[in-house]
Amino acid sequence: MKINTEIVRESARYVSDYLARNLDSKFVYHNLSHTAYVVKATEMLCDGMKVNNHQKKILLVAAWFHDVGYTQQTDNHETVGASIAEKFLAGKDVDNDDIRMVTSCIHSTRCPQQPTDKLQQVLCDADMMHLSDKAFMDASTLLRTEWELSKARKYTDEEWRQLNIEFLSSHQYHTSYATKNWGSHKNKNIKRLTRSEQDSKALVKRDSVELVAELDPKKKKERLERGVETLFRTASSNHMKLSGMADNKAHILLSINSIIISIVLSVLAKKIIDASFLLIPTILLLSISAASIVFAVLTTKPKVSKGIFTMDQIARREVNLMFFGNFHSMGLDKYEWAVQELMYDKEYLYKSMTKDLYFLGKVLARKYHYLNIGYRIFMYGLIVSIIAFAVSFVIGVHGGYAAPQ
Repeated sequence: MKINTEIVRESARYVSDYLARNLDSKFVYHNLSHTAYVVKATEMLCDGMKVNNHQKKILLVAAWFHDVGYTQQTDNHETVGASIAEKFLAGKDVDNDDIRMVTSCIHSTRCPQQPTDKLQQVLCDADMMHLSDKAFMDASTLLRTEWELSKARKYTDEEWRQLNIEFLSSHQYHTSYATKNWGSHKNKNIKRLTRSEQDSKALVKRDSVELVAELDPKKKKERLERGVETLFRTASSNHMKLSGMADNKAHILLSINSIIISIVLSVLAKKIIDASFLLIPTILLLSISAASIVFAVLTTKPKVSKGIFTMDQIARREVNLMFFGNFHSMGLDKYEWAVQELMYDKEYLYKSMTKDLYFLGKVLARKYHYLNIGYRIFMYGLIVSIIAFAVSFVIGVHGGYAAPQ
């Protein structure tokens, strides 16, 4: 059997679960977050290089498995990863040719990379896409931490900076797409490292199209992060206050109409027997109060989802872990793992916070929509009810109604 879409999906689920259960927490860089990143880069390169559909599926499977070897060893982990992938695919009755291509692609990611065909070139470039990423400095910091934890390799800031400069300068992308689209961004990262090496606190003149900026990335980053934290904290607080106000208004509407219904049933119900002309306005008033109560209840009615997410969803960064409805039915171990993934991926963290604000806003819109309808029904309905009672009294008097003696 050739590798198909279902095999790719099963590979994603298998690797996500395998890494969650077997990868040591000291691997803060080579984890599921990095694997998902490489999978996305592989998709991008496949589209850019016009790779056919079947070869793309082979590459996606290889991308998912390329770093699973870190669960057993750091050195020569590619061999372990290829072996795990081969065993998995053989169990799915995948053709030997496809298995061979997957394993050869995984082997080709060993540094220094020396790919021998187009598929290997694609995976090698996808594995190194982070070199041209704007968040390269963050990825570099995670890798430095991982090496300190897993290999007991400690570097000074200057040593680590120089090591990165040498690696980026010697590295070359293999595909034409990566060379054209990522090469210039990688060179910018080299310039950033070189500039920081010269004077991390000084101001330098950039190209005429760029602004003069402070070159202390740490301070700049801290200021930006404080601003972002303030934004999310303030927005979230405002959303919660507005939600509380909506619930209070709904409670007021609910209480008032409950009192009205109680009074109508206890007082007017006895008189309707002798004053039948009050029947229609009484029913009208009760109906209006009941409708107002319904919309007040809809305003405060909670909506809870199934509360379960999959490892694959985390790998694709689709789950908002900030909302309890997405995880309340999950086990603690899986939730802790997912939160760890969130903590080590700043982009995923900010996206989750943004989604949380967005869906809080959607909930608020629903609350205030129902609340607005409820208050309109109550306000206009009360006016109509008063008019109906007045008209009924006039008709009753002129119609010869007399109170019982």
